[in-house]
This record gives sequence, C-alpha cells and structure tokens, in this order.
Amino acid sequence: MDSTRSTKQILMVAMAAAALLFVGCAKGKVEVTSEKPVVAEPVVQEQAAKTTAVYKGQTGRWDNGKWLPGHWDSDGSWVDAPVVTKPSNNGVYFAFDSAVLESAGQATLDGYVAWLNANVDEKITVEGNCDERGSREYNLALGQRRADSVRDFMVANGVSADRIDTVSFGEERAVCKGTGEACWAQNRRGDIVSR
Repeated sequence: MDSTRSTKQILMVAMAAAALLFVGCAKGKVEVTSEKPVVAEPVVQEQAAKTTAVYKGQTGRWDNGKWLPGHWDSDGSWVDAPVVTKPSNNGVYFAFDSAVLESAGQATLDGYVAWLNANVDEKITVEGNCDERGSREYNLALGQRRADSVRDFMVANGVSADRIDTVSFGEERAVCKGTGEACWAQNRRGDIVSR
C-alpha cells in the first residue's frame, strides 16, 4: 500500500511539472532587437555613497575609516573642505596690566579658530605670561586672566572648551630679559601651544 501511495505521488508531481512546462512555453515569434538592454541605476548604492555626516561639529564623510571634511556639490561631485593651516604666529600680545584682547590679537585668534574648527582632533594649551613688573602672585593671576581671555574668545567663536587648556606662568617665561617698554611688551602675551 505504501508503494502504491508513493507511485501516485510521483505521478502527480510529474503531471504538474509537465503542465507547467506546456503552459510556460510561448507561442509566437521572438523579436530580436539591436538595442542594448536598459539597466537600472543602483540608486540605493549611489545614495549611500553620497551621505554626509557631522563629526565633532564638522560636516564630511567617512571613507575607508578616514574622516574627510567637505560636502557634495550640486553636480554630485565631492568637494573637500579647504585646507586650513596652523597660523605661524602663536602669540597674542596684551597692553600693560590688561587681559583685554586687542584687534591684532583677535585677528591672530581668528586664524586659530579656523584651524581648530578644520582640525577637530587638535587640542591646545594657552600659556598666560607677564612682564617682570608686579609681584609674583599678581603676575600669576594676570597671566591666568590672559590665558582665560584667549580661551573665552575661541570658545565664543565655536571651538569646544574641552579642547583648550589654560595655564599661567606669570613672569617666569620671559622671552626678553631686559628692561624697558620694548622688552616688556614682548613678555605680555598668551602663547598658544599644540598638545
């Protein structure tokens, strides 16, 4: 009885396959054209390749594990962010007994802000310095106010505060050891040092 049942099942499957074969065959002519077949564009892959992201406040994209700052242009091409070089002047100078940034100092800091915003992994230390006039304690406090003034300017212009350390050296790191206003002016500064 089992062999009869197996035989019937085999016959049923064979008949179904034959029916599908006859129904599936087309009657009529097959046209051959010389046109090339239309291949759909890989839209999903293209869109995935042209995504941008924001990493540490900077627009760009990841390419093989490397962060590339920039954006997609309207024509679909990638435009790298301009390379911003580190300013060559690393000092900001202050007036006597002051921690107020002057216009020349702000111009220097604008360059550092652009550089830091373009190089999101860079961190700096601002070193506040003073001339020899005043007590050691007073100059350490004034040097700290100068360093804080530089940091505050950068933070107000988009640099994350956690990327900027400040320290005061007071009068301990004089670049000019003489006396007189020309020498003292060189020592009233905030130095920017990469770390």
